[in-house]
Amino acid sequence: MSFKKLNLALMVLFVGFFFLIIFLHYQQTLRHVHTIMIDNLRENTINMKLDIKVILKNHKDLNLKAYLDRQKAASRMVENIYVVKDDGILVRTSDYLYDKKVFYYTNSINMRELTPENIMHIAMIQFNINIISEGKKVGYKIYIKTNTDYIVESVQKRVLAQVFYPLLFFVGIVMFYILYIKRMIIKPIIIIDDFLRGLIQRIPKFYILELDNLAKNLQENIKKLTNLAYYDTLTGLYNREAIDDMFLGEIRSAEKKDYNFSVALLDLDYFKKVNDSHGHDVGDQLLKEVAVIIRTIAGGKEKIGRLGGDEFLILFDPSTKDVSATLQAINERLEKPINVKGHDFYMGLSIGVVSYPVDGTDVSTLLKRVDMSMYQAKEEGRNRIYYYSEELGNKIKEEFALEEEIKHALEYDEFFLQYQPIVNVDDKKVVAAEALIRWNHPSKGLVYPDNFIPFIEKGCCTKEVGELVYEEAFKQQKVWLREGIDIILSINLSVKHILSTDFYKHMNKLVEKYNMDLTKIRLEITEYTLMEHRETTIKILTQMQEQGFQFSLDDFGTGYSSITYLKDTPISSIKIDKSFIDEITHDNSGEAQFFDAIVTLSKVIGLSSIAEGAEEEYQVEYLKKSGCDMIQGYYYSKPLNPKEFNTYMRQSISSV
Repeated sequence: MSFKKLNLALMVLFVGFFFLIIFLHYQQTLRHVHTIMIDNLRENTINMKLDIKVILKNHKDLNLKAYLDRQKAASRMVENIYVVKDDGILVRTSDYLYDKKVFYYTNSINMRELTPENIMHIAMIQFNINIISEGKKVGYKIYIKTNTDYIVESVQKRVLAQVFYPLLFFVGIVMFYILYIKRMIIKPIIIIDDFLRGLIQRIPKFYILELDNLAKNLQENIKKLTNLAYYDTLTGLYNREAIDDMFLGEIRSAEKKDYNFSVALLDLDYFKKVNDSHGHDVGDQLLKEVAVIIRTIAGGKEKIGRLGGDEFLILFDPSTKDVSATLQAINERLEKPINVKGHDFYMGLSIGVVSYPVDGTDVSTLLKRVDMSMYQAKEEGRNRIYYYSEELGNKIKEEFALEEEIKHALEYDEFFLQYQPIVNVDDKKVVAAEALIRWNHPSKGLVYPDNFIPFIEKGCCTKEVGELVYEEAFKQQKVWLREGIDIILSINLSVKHILSTDFYKHMNKLVEKYNMDLTKIRLEITEYTLMEHRETTIKILTQMQEQGFQFSLDDFGTGYSSITYLKDTPISSIKIDKSFIDEITHDNSGEAQFFDAIVTLSKVIGLSSIAEGAEEEYQVEYLKKSGCDMIQGYYYSKPLNPKEFNTYMRQSISSV
């Protein structure tokens, strides 16, 4: 065998052996990285399981939504989290786009079945939670949708980083081998010409240049990995993990040096509408612009991060004295137009603020309370700053307690209906009745709607209470019709109930169940809530009107609808708010012009008018003269239970 063939054979064996080692190292590293990811997921899942179990056991559904959002933002491996009852009913989710009541899933495995071989191919990881609620065992399933794109990308980067150094070592060995052979063996055998000598002289320079390039690339990769670990990829601000670390560090420093600092949570108002109407690319660009504005105004001292979605957090430097001025300046700037791809956006911020150590001494407590403050700012009208207070904390506790009581009332049938007559002005006949919900509390006694309906309107059991009211009202109307009481039954309608996913379907089921004559049913919706979600609500009401439902606009005159909106709304009557009736005085010296104008307007556009809250005889006389069609109020009757209402109807018929 010639020297060249022997040299070539040795080179082939060396290269083959080395790449075998590289391949085995790659497989081992890949399995190791997968194992680390699985361990992290399992650790997070254990903590999540305990936290969710406590939240569900305490029935703190409002806390559950915020907790899921934070868990989603905290781990890039988690794309969304779904909390589902054993019967498939969705309880809460971090997925803003998932609007189905029943949860459907595919390709899901239990956490204990997760292995390094299948982690790259599983879309859903699930685990079960069982709690004891009021002596009953309730089962839940938690589904974690993994971000497979991120997992694949992260694994590739880490594995390549592990394989890079052996390859670099191999290059060095090969270069040394080539140089050694060429200098010590091949050079004496082969006639060296000028071209070969020039090539040999350039090899060391080429080698040094390549090593320099490799070093620069390595530094750039390390920088990119650092950015991925601590910075938000969209806005360039700190991410959730970095904010948590800095938050904890600031608390430890404040404990040692005894100083105070403030934290603000900023949430863009109505940002979802931007994504829905203009697309996520415009929404992402808007978030970038907002991040620049916050960073510019807050200055270089503050630590600014994006927690996820449209939420930003500012960790103020202890030397910042006027936190309110900084936040107000940010809000005022966002009220000016922000141009993104040819669209001008006028944004507002709902801002919650907490202070260390007054409002909390640990990261979890401060984040929870700044979240409460931000949501309170939204509740009070948005586009404002709200500072956490003990009163707010007590209010949240009271709301949680009220929510538990409402759920208990639904379970134990503590809600019931009363009916208030509505009288025709001309012949004094009872032509309708309004169904009014009451609460027979086991310890507080009779609870009137003003004490719990506003809370239900916020979203607490809105659908459940609404379904109860319609079931009972339809049932009673059917009984009255059989007994010869032929009147229209008015039932209040909540917009949040309308916007629930199966509202229309459920109403049709009730109509079919009780074989209802829809001309004997009138649904009342308040002017304010109608205008709050006008487009969607009008679409549903119009569809129901075509089916035969009738609608009345309640509390008219207290909202902000225009005559054009009133003309386009599918209603047959308006109920004039009690505040206008109260302006009518005994000597007619009160300012009742607005009431007269509303009555005139209703006649012009072909609607019947109902005066609500008449209590005095002189008010009733004025209403008759004004041309009002119907009257409802204590002058004729208070709300009555079904038996009392039957008696009242018999008496009113005999007196007419």
